[in-house]
Amino acid sequence: MRSSPQPLRGEQPYSAASWLVGWAVFLSSGFVASVLLNSAWVDCDIGVNASANLGSLVVASMVMATVSTSVWALMRWATGRRRLLTPFLLTTATGILLLWPFMAFWRAPDGYPVSTCPPDNVPPWWPTWLPL
Repeated sequence: MRSSPQPLRGEQPYSAASWLVGWAVFLSSGFVASVLLNSAWVDCDIGVNASANLGSLVVASMVMATVSTSVWALMRWATGRRRLLTPFLLTTATGILLLWPFMAFWRAPDGYPVSTCPPDNVPPWWPTWLPL
């Protein structure tokens, strides 16, 4: 009868709370990214009615969710596996910082004409002090 592998000395197994927070980070960051991008597209008359735009929205949300979850895993590894609050706060701050390049890259599909959000398809609710 084989026993389950034991963690290395000084290494603690991941807890259920860690996995739960990891899933919450994945789902919430993907949701926030999709809502933010959808709002920008609707306000600038790009919309998500076309299947190409819907596919772009899904890909963009999955990229943001995957990157945020990878940051969560990295922060958990860097701060120690017993802690949850510090890596969660660092992951949240990093996720907020990642929203700016995310919006700068995905806010307008390539070649889409400037319509109701001149100049450069920047939505009216986007902060003016933060360039896109």
